[in-house]
Amino acid sequence: MIHFVIMAQDKIKMHDSASHTTEKDENTELLKEKLLKVNSVLAAHQIALWEININTLECTFTQEYFESLGLDKVGIRYQNLEEFCSFVHPDDKHLVSLEGFQKKLDGFDESNVLRVRCVGAHGEIVWLEDHLLSVEKDKSGNLERLLCYTVNVTGQCERETRISRMEERNRKIIQALPEFIFIFDENFFLIDVLMSSDTILLHPVEQLRGADGRTIYSPEVSDLFLRNIRQCLEDGELKEIEYPLDVDDCERHYFQARIAPFEDNKVMALIHDIGDRVQRSNELIEAKQRAEEADRMKSVFLANMSHEIRTPMNGILGMTQLCLDTPLTAEQREYLSLVMSSAQSLLHIINDILDFSRIESGKMQVDVEPLEIRPFVQSLIRPHMPAASEKGIELLVDISPAVPEVLIVDGPRLRQILTNLLGNALKFTHQGEVLLAIAPAEDENHSRFRIRDTGIGIAPEKQKAIFEAFSQADSSTTRRYGGTGLGLTISARLVSLMGGELTVESQPGAGSEFAFTLPLEGLNAAASGSAPLSRFNHQRVLVVDDNST
Repeated sequence: MIHFVIMAQDKIKMHDSASHTTEKDENTELLKEKLLKVNSVLAAHQIALWEININTLECTFTQEYFESLGLDKVGIRYQNLEEFCSFVHPDDKHLVSLEGFQKKLDGFDESNVLRVRCVGAHGEIVWLEDHLLSVEKDKSGNLERLLCYTVNVTGQCERETRISRMEERNRKIIQALPEFIFIFDENFFLIDVLMSSDTILLHPVEQLRGADGRTIYSPEVSDLFLRNIRQCLEDGELKEIEYPLDVDDCERHYFQARIAPFEDNKVMALIHDIGDRVQRSNELIEAKQRAEEADRMKSVFLANMSHEIRTPMNGILGMTQLCLDTPLTAEQREYLSLVMSSAQSLLHIINDILDFSRIESGKMQVDVEPLEIRPFVQSLIRPHMPAASEKGIELLVDISPAVPEVLIVDGPRLRQILTNLLGNALKFTHQGEVLLAIAPAEDENHSRFRIRDTGIGIAPEKQKAIFEAFSQADSSTTRRYGGTGLGLTISARLVSLMGGELTVESQPGAGSEFAFTLPLEGLNAAASGSAPLSRFNHQRVLVVDDNST
């Protein structure tokens, strides 16, 4: 009975021992499985474990350590701290020298972190960061072993370096700018102020940050800012505004703001002081106004003087004409005819100066009234016929039948324009013809006037200059043909005053054509009381002309 008990107890002991061994094996396998999972997670995040003996400075680095950190790929492998130091970047060697590491161990705690750069076989830079995981102490309580983990932080450090370089670059750019930058939100609150250290603002920076823009700017400027901020956020395009800023109700400054989209529904406004530019602009405007006033006073003076000179000239012309109507000897008539011719030329010059002065001073006005165009042209052409006949030039008129009998126009101004153009055409034409043509223009209630000649023509580069005051196509023209150079200028100004534009088409040696179109209303023949024009219908007509053109 006792033996059975012993045997039974032995069996029980044996069974307990076998059960304990099996449980231990299962725990070991489970621990290994969990360790593999932990190592897999650590390797995925480039984290590796290692140990160091504080007394001997011996380290334990496993194969998994180098694989997890990616050190094998760049040819970095070491077994102790001395070998590790040979891979450390020269600028970081002071952090991991044996003396420096020993000093660091003296004050080592769980908050200590060591970050260094290692250099691979081909110059690759790998950033490693060591952290304390746990410590083992001896019986005396002194540190004996450290369990640490290392993290490959190369990607993080490269990003931090790029960000640091970008921030440094932006800081240098801001310091180099003469302007300053405001960051506004969509409601016109000033989120931030960026500027160089030597920039002086009209308001303290502390007062500006976080302030409502409406407390800084006037209501008009605030509305301008808000409008452009919201448009900028809506369409994403750059906006430019200029605005005044009054300080202490006595001093006004002028600024330009270039508003561009920023982050998180904000805008960035680059503010530039344009006070000097505005001042220069105002000075230029004032100088221009003074010059215009001086020019106007000159024109007024010329107009007054022209009146004063023309009065005695009319007396000379009148008395000379009276003398020419009396019995005279041939010699006396020749002298008086020369006086009459010279006086008429001088009066023509005076009239040109008077008209030019009146136009320049803004006193010339257009007074329209009904004008029978065909009798008007006949009276216009008649004074030019002797000059054309003397030079053997054919003076032609071509009025389209579609032109109304009566035009509503300023007759004296139209006469002055056509007289100047016809006079020039006859002056510069030695053979051929001079044509005055009038026809309806393409636009309704518009008439087009053309004066064409077969004269000396005008070079293309000179065609713009001939419309300038006191200017002719060639300086020798004045000596050869005479004139003041005001005729075309006056004609062009009068055409412009009447709503048209005087143009020229010309080739040297082939003649010129001056043309302009005026907005002129017309009246029909019945309203004017004139007889209708007779027309040739289906009849043969023989035309004989001695001019090939």
